[in-house]
Amino acid sequence: MGAVLVPVILVLILVVLAAIAAKGFSRAEVRHSDRLQNADRPTLRYEVPRGQDPVAVLAGLHQAGYEASPDSEPGPSSPIVIIGDTGGAPDREAVRRTLSDLDGTNIVPEESGQVHRSRVKFVDES
Repeated sequence: MGAVLVPVILVLILVVLAAIAAKGFSRAEVRHSDRLQNADRPTLRYEVPRGQDPVAVLAGLHQAGYEASPDSEPGPSSPIVIIGDTGGAPDREAVRRTLSDLDGTNIVPEESGQVHRSRVKFVDES
């Protein structure tokens, strides 16, 4: 009986530790997103085109040195990305060039086809 009880207790401890770690990561992401969405901070909002993976957009923006986060207001699957810059207001045209240079990676290319990209527009330009 004791030989079975020890592994069960260890598994329960690991599950609890994993849940605590996931909650801490989630809180950190929400704080980062909230900081970008602060009303007095200049940011740009970009709606990811249908068929393009928002994660690819976020990764491309991070590689270019921008702070970026999905908009938490409409929901976790929102196609809106909030873009900020550590040095103040992000340069609209520089961000536009960065977004234009991202490849048109599709989530499921066989189902969604090509990403139809027109000129990169931000939400306030629609």
